[in-house]
Amino acid sequence: MKRVLLIVETSRSYGRDIMAGISRFALEHCDWSIHFDDRGLLEEPADWLRHWKGDGVISRTAIPSLQHILLKKRCPLVELHGDETAHFSEVRICDKTLGEMAANYFIERGFQYFGFYSCNTPWWVVPRRSVFEETLRQRNFYCNIYSDHPDKRTMLHPVWENRFEKPLRKWLASLPKPIGIWVVTDHQAVRVLEGCRDLALRVPEDVAILGTSNDTLLCNLLSPPLSSIDVNGMAIGYEAARRLQLKMDGIKPTEPQVNIPPLQVVTRQSTDVIAIPEPDVAAALALIREQACNGINVAKIVEEIGISRRSLERYFAKYLNRSPHDEILRVRINQAKILLHATTLSISAIARKTGFTNRDYFISAFHHHTGSTPQHYRNTIFPPSDFRTRSSGTETLPGLPSSPR
Repeated sequence: MKRVLLIVETSRSYGRDIMAGISRFALEHCDWSIHFDDRGLLEEPADWLRHWKGDGVISRTAIPSLQHILLKKRCPLVELHGDETAHFSEVRICDKTLGEMAANYFIERGFQYFGFYSCNTPWWVVPRRSVFEETLRQRNFYCNIYSDHPDKRTMLHPVWENRFEKPLRKWLASLPKPIGIWVVTDHQAVRVLEGCRDLALRVPEDVAILGTSNDTLLCNLLSPPLSSIDVNGMAIGYEAARRLQLKMDGIKPTEPQVNIPPLQVVTRQSTDVIAIPEPDVAAALALIREQACNGINVAKIVEEIGISRRSLERYFAKYLNRSPHDEILRVRINQAKILLHATTLSISAIARKTGFTNRDYFISAFHHHTGSTPQHYRNTIFPPSDFRTRSSGTETLPGLPSSPR
């Protein structure tokens, strides 16, 4: 039995999701004696850590003194945070996919104005902001960046004490409306919500706010409830545990760093709005979100809304730069991604659940949109041997059959 130490913060849901992923790997593949204690991300190391002896460590910490103690132990270590200077994270969120997901989420809701908020700029904020800004720039949109960064005393002060929040309120008041703002963490999104409340700005009608990490307790506690990106902490924990087991077996992982894509945007009231002035387009988008995976097609949308097909396609091209059929397919593919990561359903079952006419068409459509087959996409998170219930065999890419519209 391997003695494994987990130094992962348990004060927030992201850390707890990582712990759940580690636990899942241990239950499926190995016999670990797991040691951990409740802690926050910035807590200093406890005295007992200097004397702990074991076989491996998974750590997520931003404290240099703690990292120094762990390196001195000379046992296999997988770091999930680090500082990207002296201590590198081996498994982390894919910032490119994260930034693109946030930008496209607002674009798909018809927003013309965008903002990015972070009350400070540690190393992990910069790539997220850059990808978000570049994704918008490629679509000829401008991103309003919050640039006033307070000192540590301000950052740790309660968000409802607004004497430290004047720069944020000034920034919010200056922004064009309606605007979609991506906030780098859920906890920092509380500041933006409070700022909007002080200025009597409506959320989401004037300011739509999207958080990051999907801390469900916090997101549902807020008013209005906060939409947020689920960054797939369980998959990060699972991969960290897999790498640690390899190291403890004397095998060097083939990749020095693994980037795990986020899972999905969880929409709650803070972004539940479509910022498109044409009501028929807004109604069509709502129908597609609700019924895309139930087999809805363009003809049914036209019938429900009472608009000509030609007019609907013209509006979609104007506001979304794609056709209604493409939007239906995009929603189905996104739901398929979620099912591939979050379930052990077979490829055929996922095809049925996401409204595709057959398995071959689903595989071809998925490959066309993502550059990957469904099974390969699933395997980027969980190796195929990890799920005993999955169907075996390889996927081929058949010719793309026509799909009924």
